[in-house]
Amino acid sequence: MRLRAAAREKIRRLLGALLISLGTAVFSGAVAVLVDGLINGKPLRWWYIAAFTAAGLLLSGSGAWLLATLKTAVGIGVATTDAAGDADRYQDEADAFARFGEGVFTALTSLLIPVNEPGDLPLLRSRLLAVLRTLTQVHRQATTIGLLFQGRHQTGFHLGKWLNVAGRRIDLYADARDGTSSHFLAVRLTPAIRTAPRALDMVLYSVADRAFTAGQHVTIPELREQLAPLAGQCMALAINLNGPVDEAGLVEPVQRSALAEDAAAVVIVALPAPPGQPSAPRRELTPSLQDYESTIAAILAVADQMPASPGLLYFKTPAAIPVALGHFLRAGNWIPMRHCKTTPVTYQRFTEPARR
Repeated sequence: MRLRAAAREKIRRLLGALLISLGTAVFSGAVAVLVDGLINGKPLRWWYIAAFTAAGLLLSGSGAWLLATLKTAVGIGVATTDAAGDADRYQDEADAFARFGEGVFTALTSLLIPVNEPGDLPLLRSRLLAVLRTLTQVHRQATTIGLLFQGRHQTGFHLGKWLNVAGRRIDLYADARDGTSSHFLAVRLTPAIRTAPRALDMVLYSVADRAFTAGQHVTIPELREQLAPLAGQCMALAINLNGPVDEAGLVEPVQRSALAEDAAAVVIVALPAPPGQPSAPRRELTPSLQDYESTIAAILAVADQMPASPGLLYFKTPAAIPVALGHFLRAGNWIPMRHCKTTPVTYQRFTEPARR
């Protein structure tokens, strides 16, 4: 049976303190032998003193090492509900993350906040920062904070912008659903993504006479060249990690929205087809740190070539992706778009209210 992380921490602390105490006692024996010999004029048995001294130092040093290298992690599950969300699914996911977290985090808490409109974002921000502040103050030795987000993509993007805790790294977790583990570490929110970007399919649509030109498959250098004359104009970036780059169910509503927003171009990126299945309708990320981080790195490389003002973001991705992008794109002028389940599908800007 696997021990809980909190129990492992307690055992390590207890063992470290015990070894230091034993080392001190053994070293005291060496000192006692030395003092007795000097006071009573007895011959000093140096080998005996050296053995006690070495044993004491070894025991105390081992205990000190156990305590000095103790690293702990705390976790937080954040769920943002709205009228279109499934509260039961969020609760099941929170329960699953809590069970998973027992073996990973020494402390785990959760936050449930309704976010229906942009005006609800300030409350989410204040509650989230308060929880993070409390966790880091109570668990001062925690070096990482694990976070699982459940909610709409546009909310996750804003949440990612706020995740900046001095001296501690925040790790984003995601639902594995692969039969081996309930969750896995998906993205490390470091100052800059360190994983090399993977290959993505990318199509550029330009606007001419209030209509889109035919899609053009482009590379990163070609994208930079094509968009350079449009610098300073509104542009859209749509991310599809569940289907092909030309999926009509995403391309058509994104184009309608982009025209309504006076965007000058739309860039759509998607996962490439699986080997040997060029027309596969379904794409998905492998539940691994490498796959998620390399995908984030590739999307950031595309965003860096888009001189947009502003940039509109459309998501069809796992929930961890917009959170990570919110963190890494927080310095730019990017606006997440809210998907509205209307007929036909529409999108709305989801911008955080200005702080007073």
